[in-house]
Amino acid sequence: MEYNNPVVLLIVNVFLISKYMTRKREKSIAMDIEGIGNAGYAQWRRSGFTLVELLVVIAIIAVLMSILVPALHLARKQATNLLCATNMRGWGKAVQMYAVDNKDYFPANGIDPLGNSYDFCWVSGTMRLKFFPDYLFKLDYLPQEKGNNILFCPTDTKSRGVHEWLDEAISRGLIGYNVLFGNDEDLLLNRNGPSNYSLPECPDGLEWVTRKKVGGRHNDGPILADNIQAAPEPWHWGTSDNVLSSHADLNNDLAPDGGFFLFEDGRVKWYQGVDDGEHNFGQIGVGGRQRMWHIYFALPDVR
Repeated sequence: MEYNNPVVLLIVNVFLISKYMTRKREKSIAMDIEGIGNAGYAQWRRSGFTLVELLVVIAIIAVLMSILVPALHLARKQATNLLCATNMRGWGKAVQMYAVDNKDYFPANGIDPLGNSYDFCWVSGTMRLKFFPDYLFKLDYLPQEKGNNILFCPTDTKSRGVHEWLDEAISRGLIGYNVLFGNDEDLLLNRNGPSNYSLPECPDGLEWVTRKKVGGRHNDGPILADNIQAAPEPWHWGTSDNVLSSHADLNNDLAPDGGFFLFEDGRVKWYQGVDDGEHNFGQIGVGGRQRMWHIYFALPDVR
């Protein structure tokens, strides 16, 4: 039988070396010890572990930890991503139910008699007071606690952090996803200062985010996205205590691993990495710019 696994080979080699060293040491001790007899020597031999045997045990434990820790980290990451995707599927069902009841219209997320939205993640009064309680929350299996429900990606920390110190975040509807439907062009372009949603990376971005009805033009574009945003240097993707985006990679200057996107037909798709034109060249590009913020929702297979 052949063993090609390097970890198995390492353990076997360490074990064989330790056995060789142990036997060599025992022979040396047996030659040097006089007068204690065979019984005394056997009793001494059983009195404890040799140093080499102890080192072997430590080496084996270290190897096992090096295998298990990354596996546990990966399992935790996969579970978190599954919860995020499940949240988005809930959004998809709720949007479809709302459209059926409202002549194929999306919930208004721009100029709104119940309260205007501010941008993609600061939603309107209709979203907060009608869509959430009457549609979205009815599909949510998590308790409706602040910052712990279907309104937030499990990896989002920035929106939750704002909720901790700004009560207005709750009343004005700050959520942990970017809503890419029903927005108002004038609000986006004027209220947020010098903004741009017609970029080379996403030439029809403004039309995506302002569409009002399901099944219209740009119905292949996403309707909900993970909150992926960056600011200019020096902090760009944020700091360890102020992470700007969901799914941040702690080993890559907090740039996101990627993000989930929800489409009109209910599909939820993961796109790998971001393309910031500097250090990262993933699949998700800049879809809009709001003042200093770069909002990422441009996708390689959707234009």
